[in-house]
Amino acid sequence: MIKAAWDAAGEVIRTWATEGHSIPIPGLGTMRFGVRSKAVEKLEDVKTSLISVRRIIFTPNVDVKDELKNTSIQITCLDEEGNVLKRVISGDSGEIEDNENGGENQNGSGSEGGNTGGGSNQGGNTGGGGGGDDDSPIDDD
Repeated sequence: MIKAAWDAAGEVIRTWATEGHSIPIPGLGTMRFGVRSKAVEKLEDVKTSLISVRRIIFTPNVDVKDELKNTSIQITCLDEEGNVLKRVISGDSGEIEDNENGGENQNGSGSEGGNTGGGSNQGGNTGGGGGGDDDSPIDDD
């Protein structure tokens, strides 16, 4: 019964989103589909080849942004045996990139281009997150 309800909701969401509507996701934010394309001055120059990428755009609500901003990030580097080699804890300002505004963060200073097609997290989180309950060395950098 629950699976049928989720399947039906998924169909409605997919239909709304592909028709250009924003989809509210309760407690999280809104989602919509969009495209990046080149601008042209003349109506006769409009064509589908101007589209460079299709996008899924998620706009988190204020509570989610605040939670992310106020959450410290911990990176733990492990060796092959699972021993902690290094642990760092974020000391950054907690700025959140706002892809809705061409890559600008919430304070308005921009990075050109925004997120074109999802981007990537270069380097990633080496070793994954870790607990803070052992006596392993902790660095501040």
